[in-house]
Amino acid sequence: MYPLFETIRYKNGLTENLAFHQQRVNFTLNELRADTSIVLSKCIEAEAIKPPLDEKTYKCRLQYDLTGKVNIEFEPYEIKQIHTISIQDIGNNQYPFKYSDRNWIKELLINAGTDEIIMTENGKIKDASYANLVFFDGVKWITPYQPLLMGTRRASLLRSGIIVEQPIKVKDLKNFVKLKLINAMMLWEESPIIQLL
Repeated sequence: MYPLFETIRYKNGLTENLAFHQQRVNFTLNELRADTSIVLSKCIEAEAIKPPLDEKTYKCRLQYDLTGKVNIEFEPYEIKQIHTISIQDIGNNQYPFKYSDRNWIKELLINAGTDEIIMTENGKIKDASYANLVFFDGVKWITPYQPLLMGTRRASLLRSGIIVEQPIKVKDLKNFVKLKLINAMMLWEESPIIQLL
């Protein structure tokens, strides 16, 4: 019923990075030729049931369609623990918008048999199953130039200069010492780090 969604970090009664989420929703509606607009802040403010004002981090899952209908759910968020990771080619699959149907990504992860995956296309690094990737070369943090999905945390970190973007291929992995998985729900300091060397 709701083919698209945004996952927004919600803590102490506040939403985070909302401008970047709004930018992506606007882009999606425009690209998919929807004759409507959705103002995220108004939708969230109007939601009757919100989580308590405590120290926990909540996931605000805002689902929407191309007619402007919106559904919002809140749930506590815990950072995923990553112990194993593998490289998986995505074939012809694409994920240019934040679609609710992520079955092919889920299947890829299940079939990999690891906690997480590095998705690749024609030898180019794209994303993890639930996050953008950022690699550390000993000097700077670099994110793939053309990820599968343009994440809101990624956009924020690029704008602040904490990370930079450039094309990364599988053969380049030997040049990096560690990687981070970043998404809207995790602050930069909280994002899981995986040692590569």
